Amino acid sequence: MGWLRTAAAAGLLAAGAAFAACSDRDDGPAPPAAGGEPPTTTAPAPTEPPPTTAQPTTQPTPGRPAPAGPTTVQMTGVCPPNPDPAPASVAVVTQPAPNASVTSPLTVTGMVEAFEATFQAELLDAQQNQLAHVVGMAQQGQVLSPFSVQLTFSVTAPTPGCLRIYQQSAKDGSDTKILLVPLVLLP
Repeated sequence: MGWLRTAAAAGLLAAGAAFAACSDRDDGPAPPAAGGEPPTTTAPAPTEPPPTTAQPTTQPTPGRPAPAGPTTVQMTGVCPPNPDPAPASVAVVTQPAPNASVTSPLTVTGMVEAFEATFQAELLDAQQNQLAHVVGMAQQGQVLSPFSVQLTFSVTAPTPGCLRIYQQSAKDGSDTKILLVPLVLLP
């Protein structure tokens, strides 16, 4: 009877190994064969980091031909480094959402805590050229208060852009409490 259990167990192991070999899952290297050496594997080549500049890219939909022109805009590296990020208790943009596609005139809404209720809003392209600028007024100063401003811009193709909300220091005129929102600017 013991030999029957051993034969049945061996049959189950062989069936399990055959089933696992047919699986489309990749659970790593296969176990070594009985009495054999473990297989050797090579690590995948490291991939390059994403580009740091914004470039329009075409991304076709599977099953459809690629359109004749840019359909999406890569948003990596659009906004400049932020030397003085504004916390959410000082500035929040509720519209537009980050990476949104927008047209001119762009309506920007949110809340800001600003000295004398005054703040700046500007729109930059990926090369940091100013496309639009406006001095905004919140409903109240020195408290988090609603605002709405419009920025008018002109582009000829989908363009990566950066909305920049900030205040100017009364002490030295430097930009402070900066909020950056990456966008896609549409003609």
